[in-house]
Amino acid sequence: MGSSTATALAALKIGSRVAFERLARPKARRLGDVPCSPYAITTEWLTAVLCGKVPGAIVTYVEVKPASAGTHERHQLRVSYNEEGRRAALPTSIFTKSLPSVVTRMIGGFNGTARVEGNFYTQLRPELQIEAPLCYHSAYDRRTFAAIHLLEDMVATKSATFCSHKTYVSRAMADDMIDLLASLHSRFYADPAIAEHYRWLASYPRWFTIGAEKMSTEYYTHRAFDAAAHVIPAEVLARREEVWPATIRALAVHESEPQGLIHSDVHIGNWYQTGADQMGLCDWQCLSRGHWSRDFAYAVTASLTPENRRNWERDLLARYIERFAEQTGVKPDFDLSFLRYRQQILHALAMWTITLCHSPLLPNMQPEDTTLTMIERITTAMADLDSIDS
Repeated sequence: MGSSTATALAALKIGSRVAFERLARPKARRLGDVPCSPYAITTEWLTAVLCGKVPGAIVTYVEVKPASAGTHERHQLRVSYNEEGRRAALPTSIFTKSLPSVVTRMIGGFNGTARVEGNFYTQLRPELQIEAPLCYHSAYDRRTFAAIHLLEDMVATKSATFCSHKTYVSRAMADDMIDLLASLHSRFYADPAIAEHYRWLASYPRWFTIGAEKMSTEYYTHRAFDAAAHVIPAEVLARREEVWPATIRALAVHESEPQGLIHSDVHIGNWYQTGADQMGLCDWQCLSRGHWSRDFAYAVTASLTPENRRNWERDLLARYIERFAEQTGVKPDFDLSFLRYRQQILHALAMWTITLCHSPLLPNMQPEDTTLTMIERITTAMADLDSIDS
């Protein structure tokens, strides 16, 4: 069965299920239930998932407020408790990520990213000393592809400001981002436990290859070069037919060198800054096992203006290497690391060509101005650093 046929069949199955849910409006009431949408949440269900460790605590009221939509839909829950719940300081503002629609279930459920993110929050987040949201509960239904994560409201708990492609990333912010990535990557670096204990966590080559097949990334990358031609440097545009083969070649480092945890989607829109000026990272659905240079290249090229990236990239890499060495005892060679950085920029681009041009069965994952800004920054870095020939 071809990838397009499998995608179409999945869309039909999911479409039928979502239509049923909108007619029947099933409610989640027991701990094992998976709400089909935030509006299926009840006080009984919230009591089961939030109050289990607080004797006598009960959720007395919940209000659902829409927030935003993309690969997931985000809603805010305003939650009230009885006296026992209030004394325990249980969370009164919670953000949900869920898959209530056909398009969100196609990208988050059918592709398995919602399950991966839930596993990250419940199994790996407690092992990491990084700034990232806490998760109060996560549930995934393999049959219907419904999923929901109840996450810390970072604005309420840490006065966070979420970043976008319009955010100016200062040098101090960039340094903090690099420090977080070094901490993330070092925790399980070259540790066989990452593959043995977390079997749901794919290697980056497998994650990329399966995703590229399901989403026809090679085809849509060619389409995206047409759609974004006006923001791509001429020297990269002229070699467009070489981009995909170079992207495939760049997978080799993830097999030949030790692996660790990588976030895989560290563009600026997935970062936030707390009220204490600390950078944090959210949206963990693309987590995989791979080489750290993948995240470093993506964060630097997609977050910084081209001018700042040119001025800071070597210093940021040197900082990363020092932080990584402090935590692992392994100090990567600078010149080899810079080569890996140049190579992995191609994989940063692949995240945005499929965002700009994709199957009509999939949702629009980002606003077009965001996508074009990312493509412009990343392809400018490819031109500056001769990534295609690296």
